Parts: sequence; structure tokens; C-alpha cells
Amino acid sequence: MRPPIFHPQSTISLPHHGDCSLLGVTPDGQLYLEEIYSDDGWMAQHIYSADGVLMHSVDEMDGANTEVKALELPINIVKPRIGWHTMGLNYAGARHRGMRINERLADVVKPMSIPDKMTIAKRLNVQVVVGIAESYVVAEVELVRPNLFLTCRRIRFAFALPEEHVDDNGDPYDYDTQVIYVAHLLDLRAEEERPIIDLLNDLPGVFRPMDCLLLEDRLYVADGGAEDRPNRIHIWRVDWTEKPLPPEEQIKKKIYG
Repeated sequence: MRPPIFHPQSTISLPHHGDCSLLGVTPDGQLYLEEIYSDDGWMAQHIYSADGVLMHSVDEMDGANTEVKALELPINIVKPRIGWHTMGLNYAGARHRGMRINERLADVVKPMSIPDKMTIAKRLNVQVVVGIAESYVVAEVELVRPNLFLTCRRIRFAFALPEEHVDDNGDPYDYDTQVIYVAHLLDLRAEEERPIIDLLNDLPGVFRPMDCLLLEDRLYVADGGAEDRPNRIHIWRVDWTEKPLPPEEQIKKKIYG
């Protein structure tokens, strides 16, 4: 199955740096968004027009605004979907921090190829990546029914430390973990998961994909920010190289081949 082509349309920069998600999109393209920012977890919600103009906001303003009420969502809004069809990627193994030998770290993480380990080690700025400690699909988009999906996925990698450390509770640890968010394609018919090197390149320009939604031929991805980068919403036009069949045609195909 050939994947669709994603044509960049626009990017909306949001007011804060932190986490962001899609509350939904209306049929006429209005975006309802949410940001969670600062170490205290303050909340802001926004409505943007289809052409990226801010129409309305509510914001706790670092706690200064105590009268915030969540936005009321339209009845016809299209909401993101959780990772239901792609939950086979979910995995929970090692603790977030601990002792490699005592916890048999090499046995409980998902193994990785040497090229993948080198790629992730460079991205995390660590020396030795041991494997995948945790994986969770936070959102999915069905691109071609019933097998081709785009996922926003959180992957936690375990890496060895050059020397033993002690945490705030006095417990020793010689491995730690870090998270990378990835937006990547998944064909449910594939027998093996694709190399992580390939997954990182499926949707270029997205740094921390945290949510996704498809409305007709528009793909929306919420991109979490950092200290030097605000939260963003990216929008692409999807050009299908293999047109998805409508549900009734899928049924006929299953029956008659």
C-alpha cells in the first residue's frame, strides 16, 4: 500500500510553550485547541478560524485568572481519536529509572537495532541506549481503511549512565529514560515494525507530535513546544496515491474479493 503525500498548508504558532492538543475541528475548519503550560500545569484554550486567525481564548494566565471556564464545543465538531486500532504498539516494560542488573533491564526493554540505538543516542545526547522502555499511541488517524494509519506516539527510551547516581529518596540508579514523540505511518498488515530511523522521517518538521486529526483531506497535528519554540498546529492537505474506499465498497470487497 502506497502512503499518501502530505502537502504543507499552514502552521499556527500558539501563545505558550508546553503541551498542546486538538479539542476538535468543525466542518468549516474552525480549530478548538488546548495548551497546558508551565511546571504548574496552567491551561489555555483557543478558537482559530480556518485561515489561522485567533477568534477567542480563555487562559488561566499563570494562575492570575481564576474565572476561566472551558470552551463549549459545537455539537458538530470532529474530535481526535485515541489509539484504538494501533494499540498493538503500546508497551510498558522497565521502570523510568533504576539499576540495570538488579532489574534485568536488557530483558524487559524492547530491543533495537544498532543503527537505531546510534540515532536515538545522538538525539538524546547520551552514550548507550539499551532499548525501548515504554511505548504509547496518544492519537491515531485512519488514512486508508482498514490498514493504513498515522499515529502520534510517545516512546520512552532507556539508556545506561556512565556511573551510579542517587535520587532524592536515596535510591541508587545506573540507568535513566527519556521520551521522544513521533508521528509516523503504520500499516497494520506489516509483520515487523519499521526501523525507528524511518519513523522519524515520516512527517518532517514536527518536533513533538502530541495529537492528530483528519477532516476530509486536511490533516492537523498538534506539535508541543520547548523553551525556544512555541506550541504549534501544523496543517497538511492529504493527496491519496491510493484512494480510500467508502465503507460500503469495503464490505463488497470483503465479500466478493
